Amino acid sequence: MKKIAFFALLVASFAFTSCHTTKEGEFIHIETPPEPPALQTELPIIEFTGNGIKYECENMLLKNFLVLYDKDASGLFATRLLNEAATAQVKIKFPAGTYAGLLNEKAMDSKHSAFYVYVDTEPFRVYPSNPPLGSWELTTRAPIYFTIDEPRTILITIQANSDTRLGHTGMSLDYIQFIKR
Repeated sequence: MKKIAFFALLVASFAFTSCHTTKEGEFIHIETPPEPPALQTELPIIEFTGNGIKYECENMLLKNFLVLYDKDASGLFATRLLNEAATAQVKIKFPAGTYAGLLNEKAMDSKHSAFYVYVDTEPFRVYPSNPPLGSWELTTRAPIYFTIDEPRTILITIQANSDTRLGHTGMSLDYIQFIKR
């Protein structure tokens, strides 16, 4: 009897999470989200090649960031900057040159939209359109520009605040990209 009850509960749970009916009695399939990527336990080090690089925020070394499923995010997952202690980090090996960087961000309002990207120790205030669109958008209002004279590995850190100015929390971040100018 216990096996039958367990099996019935299992079938009901599957039906509840995988489909539901409309008022007209039609079944609608709701897809189960894929497994999120494994959280990094060590600082990733990647190499810039070609004219540009795009790196998913959920693949960075995360502290106080939430990884969440978003069917509209580039890798089906994004991160949410939870609090002022949050950091997302990656090291990138850059050849000499001038670079522009942008993030793909989803902010619902201007009180949860501005944050900082550190290029080694230099902070750049980054934010989307004003007001934010509430959907994914590149931070083209506040690009990150820097030049290096020789090949160098640079620590990229995303966080809410700089040493001198407060930023925000609560926004979602999809990926960071750098292109050679």
